[in-house]
Amino acid sequence: MNCAEHPGNELGPQQDDSFRRETIERAQDALMCAHGCSAQVAAGILAGVARSSGVALHAVAENVLAVADSNSQSPPDAIRAAITCALRNVLS
Repeated sequence: MNCAEHPGNELGPQQDDSFRRETIERAQDALMCAHGCSAQVAAGILAGVARSSGVALHAVAENVLAVADSNSQSPPDAIRAAITCALRNVLS
């Protein structure tokens, strides 16, 4: 359940979209810092992971940020494998 689905939440669709875009941008920044890639490459990695894992782009971004915020967490296997594959393709 995302924050817009919580009972009593007054976020409208535009605010929810804005929150999702911000989350995606922060995840791109995290990938850029962690792997020294460009914004375009980071965006491509997130989009490719979302597509190949069948997980929504904003959910992939949330997982990336969770891992960046806490090294003890690990993203779901499908997302982790897709990120690893995307990074190998881009950075090799």
